Amino acid sequence: MSNILIGAHRGAMCYAPENTLPAFEIAIEQGTYRIECDIRRTSDAELILLHDATLDRTTSGKGPVAGMTLAEVRNFKCGKDVEIPTFKEALRCAKGRVKLLVELKDSGIANQAIEEINSEGMADDCTIISFDEENLRTARNTAPEIARGFFHIKPGEVSLEKVIAEFDPRLLVVWPDAATPELISEARRLGLHVRCGFHDRFTYEEAAGIFNRVVGMGASEMSCGRPDWIAKMISEMEV
Repeated sequence: MSNILIGAHRGAMCYAPENTLPAFEIAIEQGTYRIECDIRRTSDAELILLHDATLDRTTSGKGPVAGMTLAEVRNFKCGKDVEIPTFKEALRCAKGRVKLLVELKDSGIANQAIEEINSEGMADDCTIISFDEENLRTARNTAPEIARGFFHIKPGEVSLEKVIAEFDPRLLVVWPDAATPELISEARRLGLHVRCGFHDRFTYEEAAGIFNRVVGMGASEMSCGRPDWIAKMISEMEV
């Protein structure tokens, strides 16, 4: 039996609007272990799920979310009629059902995200990650008990020992172009869990090629917007 874990990128974003509760529900139905979601803050300091800094691409609205209140954001929909969820709503949806990889997109929101994670009793089921390294430092200092992740997305050398010394992550998220056998072997030697995701523009055959290559290097969690594809790839490994 394979020990590869199924990840979902912004939920099952190929089957429902990304970063929404319907996308979470489908991901859970498809056997997802961990859902990645993106967090931003409104002008009245409410945390919501949204990837971009503006509403333009994924909703019926336009403009920067940082310049709108939650009530104003809620005037717009994702897809035809799906509401933009708050982070608290996402935590409640996930609790007891799936783990979350919480990507902090805005600077300076780590403490609030930690407060909401703790208030919903989800500290053991969330991993905080961010391209903003100050968010990671804050998370480590404020709530060392909540796991952290670190991105390595571009080909090239990275000192995982320095990363561990500074951020103490438990998870390394590597993109396919940056994945090498040496990197993943070193990550595993240092006790890091390794997650890799791939874009949803690929055909199933192309995605399966990436899956097999990176899993062959030692990655133990794979992610995309179609968790059922990952499940199928895992089942094909076991034949």
